Amino acid sequence: MTSHLPAAFRALWYELPLLATAGTLICTAYALVVFLSPGLSPLSVLLAAFVVSPVWAAVVATTDAVVRDERGGVPVLLTNLRKHALAGLGVGLVPGVVVAVALFNWQLYSGPLYAVPLAVSGCASVLLLLASCYAFSLRVTAGLRGKQLWITALHLVARAPLVPLGVLALAFVALLLGTSITASLLLLAPGPVALFASAGTWTEKHALHR
Repeated sequence: MTSHLPAAFRALWYELPLLATAGTLICTAYALVVFLSPGLSPLSVLLAAFVVSPVWAAVVATTDAVVRDERGGVPVLLTNLRKHALAGLGVGLVPGVVVAVALFNWQLYSGPLYAVPLAVSGCASVLLLLASCYAFSLRVTAGLRGKQLWITALHLVARAPLVPLGVLALAFVALLLGTSITASLLLLAPGPVALFASAGTWTEKHALHR
């Protein structure tokens, strides 16, 4: 099985300007969400889908190029921001809407009657969040769309759940360290998270078609 992890590890050093720029763009987008809607709520989740997802798609498209072709750089990132913003918005809105519905159901919860919609929307949120770790690459680089995009992403989650779990765990640890130790760590986190998401996606995608 072809692994793209070595390319991701090498890029942690030779793509430092790219990673720093990616972190700045993602954190700026997230800061706008926090400014407009502090805390975790259906509104903040939807705002994140609208504001952060287009930027994340550009970052992922660039890290895909790094791990597959060892071709990256800040100019490529800026080009991808213009090229893939709408595609990223389309991907991000799917889990964003479902997570927002789950949070809304949780806010409404007042007894057993609300348990079923809460459980369904909660399970769907978890699955789509895991699938989104694959879906951005599959959309902006592989060109998949609609039902085919999410079926393929969910198939990869079933095949290799440790990849998205690892990506989300890495993002969570970075967020925890950034909020408890120093906020400067938040600027360093998005680039490496995207690199390893790209490496995991393309390693498993190639294995899927062997």
